[in-house]
Amino acid sequence: MTTALSSVRTTSPSPDWAPFRVALQTQRADCVDQRTLALSETVTSVPDAVALGRAAILLRTIEEIDAALDRMDAGTYGACLHCGSAIPPERLELRPFAAGCVICPQAS
Repeated sequence: MTTALSSVRTTSPSPDWAPFRVALQTQRADCVDQRTLALSETVTSVPDAVALGRAAILLRTIEEIDAALDRMDAGTYGACLHCGSAIPPERLELRPFAAGCVICPQAS
C-alpha cells in the first residue's frame, strides 16, 4: 500500500500593514508640506541656512518613507535590511519607515 503525501505548507499569516501604510502616507504628506514651507523661507536675498538644512533633512525623510512604501509593495516591509530579522512592531509604530532592527549597528 502506498500513501500519497500531500504537501501542505503552513505559513504564518502576513501582518496587516494597512495602518502602517496610512501612517507613512500621512507622515510623507506632512514632510512634503513642511519642506515646501522651508524652501519658501530660502527664497530671500539672504538664504536661510537653517531652512536649507531643514529642507534637506525633510527630503531625506521623504526618501526613507518612499523606500518603506516600496518595501511594503515588495512584501519585504517589517524585515531588517541588514540581518533579515523582523523589526519589532513597537519600533515600526515609533518610526514606520525604519529599515533596520535595533540590534544591527547599521539600524536606521
